[in-house]
Amino acid sequence: MIKIISHFMIVLLVSGCAAGVTSGPSDRSDAPQRIWNRTWQWEATTTPVERITVPEPERYTIFLKEDGKARVRFDCNRGGGGYTVSKGSLSFGPLMSTRMACPEGSLDARFAKDLQGVSSFFIEGGHLHLQMPYDSGTMRFRAAP
Repeated sequence: MIKIISHFMIVLLVSGCAAGVTSGPSDRSDAPQRIWNRTWQWEATTTPVERITVPEPERYTIFLKEDGKARVRFDCNRGGGGYTVSKGSLSFGPLMSTRMACPEGSLDARFAKDLQGVSSFFIEGGHLHLQMPYDSGTMRFRAAP
């Protein structure tokens, strides 16, 4: 009898320890309303072959309005265009911008090109992640202060 009770207590102890190991609630979201009406600053893009870190994220921004219009800052240029969004899915239509010559080292062309390739999104840890198809890259944004 003592052996059965001891075995039962060990099982309870192990079960209790395993139950305490949880990953906690995820703050990941793919709800469109979480990305609307705020300015997002581009921090980085990661692809299978490179990582681009943006030295001045405030120079590369997107503002997504609920009506499907995007305002975009491409370093020294401003522009925008249309976009479509649904749960987890995001894509930009043609983006237009002013045509000032940005300083050498500007990431304006890369930013525009990567935005045009976006196919999905999610928010996690307060960051907006825009994903390009086929695991070809992810752009990471922070909310502007």
